[in-house]
Amino acid sequence: MKRWFLYIGACLLAFVCFACTDEMEADGNSKERSVKLQLQLSLPMDASARTTRMMSGFEAGSKYENYINFNDVNSYRIYFFDTNNKYIARFIPSKTVMAEATEYTLYSVEGEVPEDVLRRASNNTMDFKIVVLANWKKYEEPEAGSALGTICNADWAQFEILKSFELGEENLIPFYGVNEYEDVPVQYGGTITLEESIPLLRAMAKVEVVLNKEDELNTEEMSFSNVTLHGYNSKGYCAPTGGTYPQNGHILHLIGGQNEEGSINKTIRFLPTQSDNKKETWIAYIPEYDNTSNGDNAAYIELRFDIQTETDKKDFVIHFADDQTDIKKTSFDITRNHLYRFNVTIDPKGNLAVEVKDWENVFNNDFYF
Repeated sequence: MKRWFLYIGACLLAFVCFACTDEMEADGNSKERSVKLQLQLSLPMDASARTTRMMSGFEAGSKYENYINFNDVNSYRIYFFDTNNKYIARFIPSKTVMAEATEYTLYSVEGEVPEDVLRRASNNTMDFKIVVLANWKKYEEPEAGSALGTICNADWAQFEILKSFELGEENLIPFYGVNEYEDVPVQYGGTITLEESIPLLRAMAKVEVVLNKEDELNTEEMSFSNVTLHGYNSKGYCAPTGGTYPQNGHILHLIGGQNEEGSINKTIRFLPTQSDNKKETWIAYIPEYDNTSNGDNAAYIELRFDIQTETDKKDFVIHFADDQTDIKKTSFDITRNHLYRFNVTIDPKGNLAVEVKDWENVFNNDFYF
């Protein structure tokens, strides 16, 4: 371009063309200095993925349990933080592609790395964390240098228990994801692909009560008339404590650091559904709950069958414990992103046997009412 400029004789034309050249060079330099980033966000195909390896899968509402509308920029946020958990800048994707893997749905998002992030590059490498928020009711843009923990504990980072357990595009589970990356090479004018995906974590637990009917016992027509949860928190945090995943998955992040006052006296009805294999299934999505520090506040489930009469006051009870005869010692907390499935079966003696399965751990406790 500069050689072409030297062939122009008129000063006015030279001035105009020189200005144009500078502008074009500036644009070119801007493009050469830009860096694109491609990253993967992963969600389990259904909430029971870890338990279905040992049992046939049945999942009510799995579509919306794993749903994020990436076509709506108001439904999610992606942030850059430094390795000291201080906010740097927001990442705004320009392209999103969804692909389904064996057990996960992968979202590939691509966009330009913010200049504030590039300025921190040392020896043409970057260290940073990427934090993803999705399906939150409200977002507030962090100030530069804001601590990640402050954001996770903010009032706008809270959610209320769902008014209906029937999920849909306007009734979704909030998600959170974080991953740290080190020594990421800066490729000006190119695209950086982060190979390690960011797993997204649900802020709620799911509880299922499944009725297994045995034809030989003439129980085919038997059903639950009501399934009720006693003890829950009406609010929870969308993000885990400190903004990071706990190593064992069982560190609670409760508002005020404890269950709500009077939480054990709260009751809520499960939603009756049918599973994929036609088993009667009742479901609930609930915030985290401290079920172990105070035995008097231990949550439990009450079951009532349609064959019971009004004068029959005995309801069957399931505790969140792997040994129903020693509840105080074997109770487990209700934690985010976990599925608690209670399989209820009538045994040959006419009793009810309940097998309790936690999303990550299997509790082999068959007991009778």
